[in-house]
Amino acid sequence: MGTIGQGRVNQLGGVFINGRPLPNHIRLKIVELAAAGVRPCVISRQLRVSHGCVSKILNRYQETGSIRPGVIGGSKPRVATPGIERRIEEYKREHPGIFSWEIRERLIKVRIPSSGLE
Repeated sequence: MGTIGQGRVNQLGGVFINGRPLPNHIRLKIVELAAAGVRPCVISRQLRVSHGCVSKILNRYQETGSIRPGVIGGSKPRVATPGIERRIEEYKREHPGIFSWEIRERLIKVRIPSSGLE
């Protein structure tokens, strides 16, 4: 497997950048070929894109109607229920110098899930 600038060459001879989405014009071509009845394995060879990539794009298109890639990176929203928030405030009032890991341990002991505290 060789490299071209930042891109790498896959086993089919196509250029890709690891971790980056396939360009939209190639995504669109994949969907158009599939709509014309071309099988995914043929699309893969013709466009020099891995079969897994073709399948992933076609599945996403079937599910969402979009050829756009998913979001890269970001973080999951941290959600604490009102009950957890009340308990945290209570611990902070009672023990002003308490550490977050101590609060988490206390929440675990009283069987309150710690979602949002990690």
